[in-house]
Parts: sequence; structure tokens; C-alpha cells
Amino acid sequence: MYLKMIVSVFAVILAVASSAMVGAPVDADMNDEGVQNALQFAVVQYNRKSNDAYVRQVSEVISAQRQVVSGLKYIFTVNMARTSCRKGGIETLCTVHKDPAVAQVIKCNIVVWSQPWMNSIKVLENTCQ
Repeated sequence: MYLKMIVSVFAVILAVASSAMVGAPVDADMNDEGVQNALQFAVVQYNRKSNDAYVRQVSEVISAQRQVVSGLKYIFTVNMARTSCRKGGIETLCTVHKDPAVAQVIKCNIVVWSQPWMNSIKVLENTCQ
């Protein structure tokens, strides 16, 4: 009886401690301005470095997390697709192609580190498949 009670108490303590780990990534609200700015920054950086003739944009956010570090680290998993806009063009309203063969959707893992008080934002990782 005593052993069952100790095990139960230990299990509860472990569950509570693991769910509230300080500094651990937590789900981020996509309506948050900081989250949106970080993702937009990463997409712009991706398009600058890409050899594709067309601009890509996020077609689906699979997950978004935020982690407090020496600043904020944003961790995204997104699907990105080709738009109808060519790089260097004057179009501003870019829509994702309806044809999946043209849209060429790719899954990307993106990590952005932001230190707003230093006016610093960097893409730490941007791996797409």
C-alpha cells in the first residue's frame, strides 16, 4: 500500500515537472506579431538564397513553437509552395499554383533567432525537402 502511494506521487510530480520545463519550446500562436514576423523573415531569406525563378510562400503551417533563450527562438515546420510570381517581378499579390505539379510543395524546418532589443534576427536553420 505504502509503495503504491509513493509511486503514484512520484508519477504525478514527474508529469507536472516535465510539462512546465522552463526554457523548453512551447506552442506558439500564429496570430502573434513576433511569430508572424519571424516566419516572414525566414521566407524572404529562403527566396533570396533559392535558385528557383519563382517566389515561394508558406502554404501550410504544420507546427510553430517559441523558446525563450537569450532572445526568442522560433521553430517552424511548414509546407512551402511555388507562387505565380517570378523573382524580381513587380507583382505583389502572389498566389500558390493550383496545379500540385507546378506548386512543387516542399516541407521545411525553420529556426529563427530574434533579439528585438538588439534589432537582430537570424535564420539558424532552414532545411527543406
